[in-house]
Amino acid sequence: MSTIGSNIAALKSLHNLRLNEDGFAKATERLSSGKRLNAAGDDAAGAAIVNRMTSQIAGMNVAIRNAGDAISMAQVAEGALHEVSEILQRMRELAVQAANGSYSGADRVSLNQEIVSLKKELIRIGETTTFNTTKLLNGTFQDTEFEISFDESPQHTHSLSIEDIRPNKIGVWNMSSQMEKTVEVASVAAHGAAAHITTSLDHGLETGDFVTYEYSGVATEQIVGLESGRTYRVVKNTDTEFELTDLDGNAIANYGAVAAFGDGTGAKFHLNSLGNAPTVGVSGAASPVASEVLGAEELEIYGYVGKETAIFKTGANARDIANSVNALESKTGVYANASTHARISLQPDNSTDGFTVISFDIYGMNTTAVPITASVKFGTGDNSNYPDLSDLRDKINGFSGDTGINARLSSDGSYIDLTSPDGYDIVIDGFDLPNQTRTTYNTTLTVANPGVATGADPFISGDHSFQNGDIVRVGLASNETSTGLIHGQHYVVKDVADNDGDGVNDRFKIATYDSNGTATTITMSAAAAQNVTFTKVEKGFKLQAMDRDSNLKGTTVTLVDKELPDTLDPQPLNSVRLTGQVNFESSNVFTITPQDDESLFRDDPASASLMKISDMDVLSVRNAQRMMSAVDGALRKVDAERGDLGATMNRMEHTIDNLSNIVVNTTVSRGRIEDADMAEESVNLSKSQVLQQAATAMLAQANQSMQSVLDLLR
Repeated sequence: MSTIGSNIAALKSLHNLRLNEDGFAKATERLSSGKRLNAAGDDAAGAAIVNRMTSQIAGMNVAIRNAGDAISMAQVAEGALHEVSEILQRMRELAVQAANGSYSGADRVSLNQEIVSLKKELIRIGETTTFNTTKLLNGTFQDTEFEISFDESPQHTHSLSIEDIRPNKIGVWNMSSQMEKTVEVASVAAHGAAAHITTSLDHGLETGDFVTYEYSGVATEQIVGLESGRTYRVVKNTDTEFELTDLDGNAIANYGAVAAFGDGTGAKFHLNSLGNAPTVGVSGAASPVASEVLGAEELEIYGYVGKETAIFKTGANARDIANSVNALESKTGVYANASTHARISLQPDNSTDGFTVISFDIYGMNTTAVPITASVKFGTGDNSNYPDLSDLRDKINGFSGDTGINARLSSDGSYIDLTSPDGYDIVIDGFDLPNQTRTTYNTTLTVANPGVATGADPFISGDHSFQNGDIVRVGLASNETSTGLIHGQHYVVKDVADNDGDGVNDRFKIATYDSNGTATTITMSAAAAQNVTFTKVEKGFKLQAMDRDSNLKGTTVTLVDKELPDTLDPQPLNSVRLTGQVNFESSNVFTITPQDDESLFRDDPASASLMKISDMDVLSVRNAQRMMSAVDGALRKVDAERGDLGATMNRMEHTIDNLSNIVVNTTVSRGRIEDADMAEESVNLSKSQVLQQAATAMLAQANQSMQSVLDLLR
């Protein structure tokens, strides 16, 4: 049917032409852009996915660069720490060199000059090692985070801190076992047949503890019946009060037997029942057993690696304790070393010079007694002659292979320092003066002061057997005073004479001597006669504990001839045991908490302190040894820091590899969604071109078909 109202063929051709033009335009756009998605209308869901993937890929590419920056920064810091390690190694070499006895003081000064220069270089490295103006080794680079992902999740960051490596911040953290404990008397009060000694604070003493009484000569410190420097046993203990007996548990003569006690204020008691404090034995008894020194203990160790509990049994020595701690080093990061140190000196009994034979048994790592016999000079009370212990030093060192104990004589020959470097107990047992014969004097004499108005020297009324040069100890009752005399003080007898002509000496003077041997005769100034006790001082073998830096600790214990009877008051001592000092060390700060507070620590342990490289020198053998310890701790810290940096670099390498892999795969995934299939789009373009040409031709044909209607109208 021929119509002119509508050209259906033309309309359809036009419609298809438009469709083909759209297909041609889309194919052209995709081929020209290379993307399948050029607008959200192309694929709304796909466009959203592509956008998220694009954000992820961009973030990861930045994270890869961040990880690379972290590697670069860590490499800068690690390179500087490598040089720090080299400097510390050189310091250690110098310390080992300076610790050798073949070097003089001048040599050590020269060695120390290099140490000083190396310290300055450590300071320079710490202050100037930077990355992009950020200082890395001065302690300010703390908790720095590297963003290694595309979101804000904290699990996707890496935190890094680098410690300060300047010499005032590196070294070894250490803490030592408690070596001394002193309680001060607040008052003494009569109570029955004894005295209650009261302290203002909790004294921390336990029943059965050994304590040594110290009286400095101040009148208020005097306690009746006690002798300064003597050791007693604690009984009837409360938090702020305690009583005393002798070492066998017997009541002390005159202790509490008078109504009026000395005030006692300010007097001190030093705890001996403590690691490295001297535990004594009385004459006629065996040496103190190990169980009397260190009880069972548990130490909780909080190190930078972790927390563990070290346990040691009753009677353990310092070496055993150190071994227990070291067995846990891998779990705590804290290690320990033990050593025992003591100083031997002599107490003369008169002013007669000459050699005296002494003997005793010594124990260290040996379990069988090693007998020591030596000839020594005790020196004289007037200081005109000095002690000589060189033979004793040689005899002790002659058996050091058996005992593990080394003896070092002081430069003036007056004392010997004993060392058990492995931390075995040092035991001196059965001190004896085999060639000594004596009579013990403990005579109460009356002081007559006829010349007090003119200041004349006093003389003592009463027969005595003192000789010129004898050393005597003065004892004053608590309710008596004599100006010029000090209770417990040692004096030298002089000007012995027979005052009444009966052939027995009954008069003498007393004097003190300074280090130059100059005498000062004591002048009494009491207004009336005084009852004063003069006790002949016996030759004594004095021992005192030391720490590893040769600092004297606690009080001196004096041993006397084992032949003296146990019935003397106070009891004579002839044996002593010293346990070692345990030193705990770590490259990082740590804490130790004892469970019982009875052995290594009676008080709460002090915090660990840093033995700094900056404080060390090599000007002496001991300082050089301390330098070695400090450098070892510093090296451990530097090694730990380098380990952290190495771990960071390794992690960042893996991070980069992982992120790069994710970026590649995500990019591929995005391409599958976003990118155009060029072959398919080329086909579509060709198809669109052909169809567009055909539609154009058909539209022309359809338009031409209307001409037939005009033919009908002619």
